[in-house]
Amino acid sequence: MFDVRRIIKFQFVAWCGTLVNMGVLWVLKGLLDVPLILAGACAIELAIIHNFTWHYFLTWRERVAHTVSDYFTRLVKYNLVTASIDFVVNLTVLYVLTKYFGVYYLVANIIGMLAGPILKFLANEFLIFRHKAPIDDGAKTGGDHG
Repeated sequence: MFDVRRIIKFQFVAWCGTLVNMGVLWVLKGLLDVPLILAGACAIELAIIHNFTWHYFLTWRERVAHTVSDYFTRLVKYNLVTASIDFVVNLTVLYVLTKYFGVYYLVANIIGMLAGPILKFLANEFLIFRHKAPIDDGAKTGGDHG
């Protein structure tokens, strides 16, 4: 049902996005002392843009139009779906683990990022980069192929 190569590409991009997220969070919170929630939100957003771009040109490249309009239309959809998952799951886990359990913010961030990959893959596969059904030639010609 699922293309294993696509899942591997998705995971590769996700792990690269994790590095982007962790790096941005470390710079903003660790070096610049930006408040945790703001730093976490910025890290998530930059990782989202990074991941979308790689998914667009690598993971689901055969399903996109490769136009500026298509890129930005899908980016908005991707951002809404992925950000909804990331901001709800990742930021909640990040905040709760640091505030109430004293977990180091970078460790709490990794735990938060581990919570949503399956939901994000399914959202991308079936919403953002949905495979369009082939046109049925029989329907166009009115012919019966049965």
